[in-house]
Amino acid sequence: MSAVGLGRMAFGARAALAQITARALHSSQLAMSAAATTAPAKWSEGSIDLVNRLRDQQKYYATVVIKGRPFTVTQNDIIVMDRIKELELGDSLALNQVTELGSRDYTIKGQPFIDSSLFKVEATVIEHPDGKLFTVTKKKRRTAHQKITYHRNRHTMLRVSAIDVAKL
Repeated sequence: MSAVGLGRMAFGARAALAQITARALHSSQLAMSAAATTAPAKWSEGSIDLVNRLRDQQKYYATVVIKGRPFTVTQNDIIVMDRIKELELGDSLALNQVTELGSRDYTIKGQPFIDSSLFKVEATVIEHPDGKLFTVTKKKRRTAHQKITYHRNRHTMLRVSAIDVAKL
């Protein structure tokens, strides 16, 4: 198996974790066929063993894609992202576009996404804050024309409430 750098993981000291070698379990090794990407009828014994090894770990991390942007998260992390107008405070989301799911020792990589029957990642909307105030100055040379406008980005804050690996 190849070594995977864990510098982007969200728990522990990054310098210590960067030296740890992880075993990469590609989703092609998990006996997923192209026709049955939603839920394979039967997993191979090797695949079940590899997923259960990942399940026996204590902490998980996941790289989720939300609105086209990847976020590497663990449980109880807060994601600050661009505003999603349809969401209200307290809404719960099932994040099912996961490109990588792993722990300290094992990693499952998707091509491009991992089968959603292998995991459960949930997040809750906790706030809709406004960003910092930006000052935009437009000025014409050699005239007294000057226009100042202000702008705030709107954000949505999500708290990752659960990351679980399914038992096969």
